[in-house]
Amino acid sequence: MGGGGATPNKEKYGYLVFKRLLEKGYNVFAVNPFYSDIEGNKVYKSLEEVPHKIECVSMIVSPKKGEKYIKEAASIGVEYIWFQPGADDVRLINMCKELGIVPINDACVLVALNSLKR
Repeated sequence: MGGGGATPNKEKYGYLVFKRLLEKGYNVFAVNPFYSDIEGNKVYKSLEEVPHKIECVSMIVSPKKGEKYIKEAASIGVEYIWFQPGADDVRLINMCKELGIVPINDACVLVALNSLKR
């Protein structure tokens, strides 16, 4: 899973989602052009830079920044984009559908992870 908007700021969702996915054993890649490391984990500048197949992107950026990540995701064959609350809008949801990406919205990754026993 790729995370657009990952951050080393422990008070932000970009950190909390990234950290929780790691703790649950998911293969996670942080993406943010402004950082190079989060607690010893490499942060990639773009989705295209990640050297592994990404099935799902957790979108943790404002809708005005989301279009860039959706286009990148489509170019590398991402199947799903999971929009965190506040990261989606109708335009981005429609863009995903037009590009063959399944959008997931109205559900927080952190809430979903709390209900899993993985």
